[in-house]
Amino acid sequence: MSIITFITEDMKETGQTISISAIATAMAIEHNYRILLFSTEFIDKTLENCFWNINNRRKGLFTNANVMDVSNGLEGLVRTFASNRASGEVIKSYTKPVLRDRLDILQAPKTTDFKEYANISGYFSQIIEVANQAYDIILVDLSKKVPKVNKEKVLAISDLVIVNFSQNMSSINNFLRLKANNEFYRKNNVLLMMGRYNPNSKYSNKNVARYLKEKNIPMVVPYNILFADECSEGRIVDYFLKVQRLEGYDNKDTYFVKQLRSTTESLEYKMQEKMNGLL
Repeated sequence: MSIITFITEDMKETGQTISISAIATAMAIEHNYRILLFSTEFIDKTLENCFWNINNRRKGLFTNANVMDVSNGLEGLVRTFASNRASGEVIKSYTKPVLRDRLDILQAPKTTDFKEYANISGYFSQIIEVANQAYDIILVDLSKKVPKVNKEKVLAISDLVIVNFSQNMSSINNFLRLKANNEFYRKNNVLLMMGRYNPNSKYSNKNVARYLKEKNIPMVVPYNILFADECSEGRIVDYFLKVQRLEGYDNKDTYFVKQLRSTTESLEYKMQEKMNGLL
């Protein structure tokens, strides 16, 4: 149904991977979507570590304990594409499920050889297009390490592109330069997001929208220390299930979830606009 790709052009960390992990989990829990979260990093397991920990073997909604063997990982999946045996169902057999029939993870390549990684990345756009036949939403965590030509292939097939930046003037001005010098960043399907968002900063999303002259107010994923801790322990789903029970209380966790819900609703609205040809 929709391919949503998250990118950043900042040199420093923007919280992109943590943000996309939060969005994917929230959407999977609250809606009956079939979601694939695709990690494209090189020697970086930040996304995977949000969902799995060697000490976290709980069952129930979690399928961690009894997943099929995906030891061949993305490299194995690429071999099926090279031999023209790929399909949406085949891709599913190479994913690792988080929530049954709701959220699957396609893990990053395991190679530590950048040349091999670069070659594998040439298949990313093909994998995404085929996976789109089996999933309602594909969320792509697009690494800055992906070679430019392969990155552009992924962006070309994306329904929405979410540009992540930090809540500071340097990062904001960096996007302003990108927008001025590159037509791609002026497209209607390119949206903005601030991770690790602090509502008390003078660089609020509304102020930033005015400064950048953006009609769409940047989406946000607030910084939340409990959420960050749970991510570091592979317990992101536990966090959301726990916080759901706190609904209605005035605390930092309900603020985090409410802001995240607003962001997922904005994404859903933009997905619908794209499907209706309004973007």
